[in-house]
Formats: sequence, C-alpha cells, structure tokens
Amino acid sequence: MTLGELTVIVLSDGYHDIESSVFVTPTAEQATALKLIYPGGRAHNSLNVVLVQSRQGILLVDTGGGKLLGPNVGGLQNVLATLGVTPESVSHVILTHAHRDHIGGLAHQGRAAFPRAQVYISKAEHAFWSNPQNEGKVPERTRGTFTALRDMLGPYAGRVTMVDPGQEVFPGVKILDAHGHTPGHIAVLLESKGQRLLIWGDLLHGLELQTAQPQIATTFDVNPVEAAAFRSALLARAVQENWLVTGVHVPQPDVYSLRPAGKGFSAQPQHINR
Repeated sequence: MTLGELTVIVLSDGYHDIESSVFVTPTAEQATALKLIYPGGRAHNSLNVVLVQSRQGILLVDTGGGKLLGPNVGGLQNVLATLGVTPESVSHVILTHAHRDHIGGLAHQGRAAFPRAQVYISKAEHAFWSNPQNEGKVPERTRGTFTALRDMLGPYAGRVTMVDPGQEVFPGVKILDAHGHTPGHIAVLLESKGQRLLIWGDLLHGLELQTAQPQIATTFDVNPVEAAAFRSALLARAVQENWLVTGVHVPQPDVYSLRPAGKGFSAQPQHINR
C-alpha cells in the first residue's frame, strides 16, 4: 500500500497455528468468546514482517523466525528476492521485541542476513534479555530468547542502536511504548502526509479474539496486566485517530481498520493492493 510518501508491504515469513490454550480467560464471558471464535482450539496466523520503502532507505519491522522455528517459517529471504530486494539493500531493521519469531531472520550461521543494516531495539528490551538473571521471570517456553538475542545481534556489532518510546528512527517512523508482552516491547507508528499505520508487533496474538476482548492476555506475556492495558489504549487510540493497523500474528498479510464493537473493537481487512 501507499502511505503518503511511504510504500508499505506486509510480508509473510510463514504460517503457524497457536493453541487456543495460550489465551488466559478468567471470566465466563472470555471463556465463551474463546470457544466461539476458535471452536477447533487453534488460531491460524501468518508470521509477518513489514517492509517500508522511504527516502531514507528500506526498513524492515521484525525479521520473522528464520531457521529458529522449524520448517513452516523462514521464508522471508525468498519473499524479498521475489520483490527484487537484496539483503544489502535493507538499510534499517526495527525489532518490536526479542522473541525468536521476530529476531530469527537477522542472522544465519553467524552471519548477518542484512549486512549493511542498522538494527534498532528498545533499550529496556535489550537490557532485560541481556541479563541471564532474568530467566526466572519469564515463561519457560521463552527462555531461549536470552541466547537467541545474543546470537542474532552478534554479527551486527557496532550497528545496534538502542531506542526509547517516543523516539523517531527517522522522519515518519516513531517508536511507541507497548510493554507488557515483554519488558521493552514496542510498536511502530508510520506517518506520512496525514496517513498513519500502526505496526503493533505482538500487541495481539489472536486478532478476532483480542480485538473483541482486549483484556484477554496470553501465556507468552511477561506482564499480562500491562500487556492488556497497552492493548486497550493503543486500539482505542487507533480508532480515535483513524489509524490503519497491522501486526505480526494476524490471519494473513494484510492491514486492517478498527471500529468500536461491544466492549472492544472489530477489525476489518482492507485488502489494499493485494
């Protein structure tokens, strides 16, 4: 899609199912919603990466899972090749957070997948996952993140920049606080000529469920209460300010508009230039 002077392409690194048991539903209303929306017990999602072409170069928001997550993901390089995007032409990479399905495409066999790129990561995120003493504070399934982040950032020595919420990476690309899923989780807001697109990272893992019921957390969340608070706030802001939105774990590579619905929101796919 065209967003002002930016060109935005939502890419799939592969597809994977999320077991509905990862969603935490303490109330009867939430449990009922979970069963209605995912009657088969699984949410089928694309694992997305967002490519942004601007005057400053080619930006990737997240890099997919690379070879860290098995045979159903790791297709990013092939997709980029079909678009004529070489690894050397990628100038910037923003990591919404450090989980392996977001950083796994950064490097392979000790070599940088994007040899000229500057990598941006939240200062709080990097500090948390660089300290092995924090292992006991995270769900067991995510403890491999400590090693993975070190391995993925290693080939980018001298080209890793720490960022804080509120900071602009370059004009039109702003970092927003969205912590809770991880201690330094961020979202990325693109803006050009009055048009805005929120790239929310892992603000949601189940699009239909967590837009309708923003208070539903997941077992992946380090701080479920904070994750739910930022989810509710950012979704409400997207509606109020008429942002388009997209994320990593949505059913297909697409962008969405949001509308108020009941106690939450509904997401409408836009299918722009598919």
